[in-house]
Order: sequence, then structure tokens, then C-alpha cells
Amino acid sequence: MRLIDDPAAARAALTSPDFVVPAPGEPGKPARTGIRWLRANVGRFTDGEAHERRRAAQVAVLTAIPLDALRSGGSAHPVETLARAMGVTEPVVDLVRDAAQAYQPGTGDEPRADAAVDELVAVFGGVFDEAAAARIGILVQACDATATLIDRARHRSIDAVLRDDPPVAATKRQALVTTSINGMLIEAGEVVRVRLAGDLAFGAGARRCPGRAHALALSEQSST
Repeated sequence: MRLIDDPAAARAALTSPDFVVPAPGEPGKPARTGIRWLRANVGRFTDGEAHERRRAAQVAVLTAIPLDALRSGGSAHPVETLARAMGVTEPVVDLVRDAAQAYQPGTGDEPRADAAVDELVAVFGGVFDEAAAARIGILVQACDATATLIDRARHRSIDAVLRDDPPVAATKRQALVTTSINGMLIEAGEVVRVRLAGDLAFGAGARRCPGRAHALALSEQSST
């Protein structure tokens, strides 16, 4: 899989309507529970109207969280701090880790993730709907990336980490049409990796990470 590394070209790929997030490619009937249900109901793996609606749900949850509540987390895992700010009193860090390790299709132990997602739905009211998926998705997507950002920023500035060693180094995009970016011909249907670093560490365009300010606030735990 080819990598789009040049910052200008990466921004073009992230913001162009000619590129979409590759679908999870999971055959069979839509899952009603577990990790496949989560993927099918968060904005991360969708485009168009469904993405806009699900992203808006996550933005609403994040907007209700005071950033100062995240800065005062001390040495707690960022998921614990974030969950507490969302009103969760149950211990969920291990459940979120179990879900996160298989969040991307084909990357982990899905039965373990299935059980974790179902328990997390119970924590958020017991209904398998997009509202629960939005909350779980926020925690899952913050789990490894934010913890890694905090760890790497212990002895370097956050700007240096995001520029030189971002916790999420790249993301995938699929071309809808044959196009050219910075002299690279990309065929329709081709999936490419797009480097995320510096100003693009949290993405760009309509799919820019809605939790950027929250991740940065959580990262301040390491300096308090």
C-alpha cells in the first residue's frame, strides 16, 4: 500500500471528495451486538449523511465535557478521566482496551472485543443505538492514541511529538475516481495510506478528529 507522505499532498487527500474511508468490508447481515455493531454505528467507518449524523452525535457529547475536567485527571488513564467526565462511575478502562484492540477490522481478538462492547453498552444504558455507539467510540478512539501522546510528551513538547512521532502515524483513504496528487497517479478503488503529522496529526477536512482539544487537554495530565 502506497504512502502519501508530502504534507500538501496528504492534506489534499484528506480534504478531497474524491477520497473516502475504506469500508470495513464485513460480509453477512449487519451485526446487532459486539464490535461489528460498533463499527457499523460510529462515524469512523462511514461516509455521507451517516457520517455527518454520527459525527454530530460525538461532537455533542464532547462539547458537554469541560476541558478543565480533563486537565485535572492526574495520573489516571485518559479513558478513566474521559469516562468520568462523561458521567460514568463504573470502571471501564479494561473494557475499552478490549474493544480498542480489535476496533480496526482484522486486527485483534474479536470475541474479546464483542464481550467488551456489549458490557460497555450496558454501562451506557443497555440500548444498542447510535447514542451508545457515539460514547463508546469516543472512549475507544481515545484509548491508545491519547495514552501514547501522554507518554511521548513526558520528555518532549506536544508540538514536537505531533510533528515527529505522532501517536497515529497514518490513516487510510480510498480513491473514488482515478486522480493525481502531487504527481502520484491513484487509480479508482486504490487504497492509500496518508501520513498524519504536524498540522495534520488530527486529520483535516470533514473528518478532522472532533476530540482534538480534548486529547490535548488530557495530555496535560503528564505535566500536572
